[in-house]
Amino acid sequence: MSRVWRRVRYKKPRKARPPGKVNLEELARAISWLDEYRKFRCVDPAILEKAVDDSGVRKAKEVWKKVRTDISKIAFVPMANKSLVKWMKVLPPLKHFAYLSVAALAALLVAAHSFNFVKDILIRYFWWLNLGILLIAAVIFTNVVLYADYYVRSKIRGMYKVYGSRYKRARARIKWAVQELINCLREQIKRRGEDPGEYKIRMLHVDYEGIKVVKKPGYISEYYRVVPVLKGEGGGGGEEGR
Repeated sequence: MSRVWRRVRYKKPRKARPPGKVNLEELARAISWLDEYRKFRCVDPAILEKAVDDSGVRKAKEVWKKVRTDISKIAFVPMANKSLVKWMKVLPPLKHFAYLSVAALAALLVAAHSFNFVKDILIRYFWWLNLGILLIAAVIFTNVVLYADYYVRSKIRGMYKVYGSRYKRARARIKWAVQELINCLREQIKRRGEDPGEYKIRMLHVDYEGIKVVKKPGYISEYYRVVPVLKGEGGGGGEEGR
């Protein structure tokens, strides 16, 4: 889904990795993106490959080479729906704007009721501004965006039902690749003496060994939040992702 599914959310340029340096944040990001491929949530394969390369972990690069063809095949499926592609372009910025608008207006209303000087400023300089109406409008807009997000997710679920069995072997190999990258991440964290809790990963599935769920999906997000568990400390997702 090149330039469609993640470019807006992940457009911040990344600095070039010095030779020989390991970047585990990039490895964790690659794990999250690769896991999404099992449900046809497809980041641009080039961006995914760059994350693997920037991780600096040689074994991770070897794993990537083994599933590169499967990634390319699955990435092509969502691109066939032009309407879906258009929605994927506009949804990420709309969602962020909607959430920020509601949060900002709600905070301003609370401040106006709690602090007299805020109320005085609003009355003196922004007397024409009706915060109540704006908040209602922001809530309505947010619900419209959430419905659009549900539409996109339902379309992708439909693709999963249609093409899931056709790409069963490819998805199985991708699952294997995700597990291998998780193992790489655990080994590197242990070798470097870092805190596994610093590497929280968004995942649609938790049927992997060596991870622990720290947050389950909710009303807004369908993603699990997991952290790696070092060898010898137990672990395992313990339940299927949605």
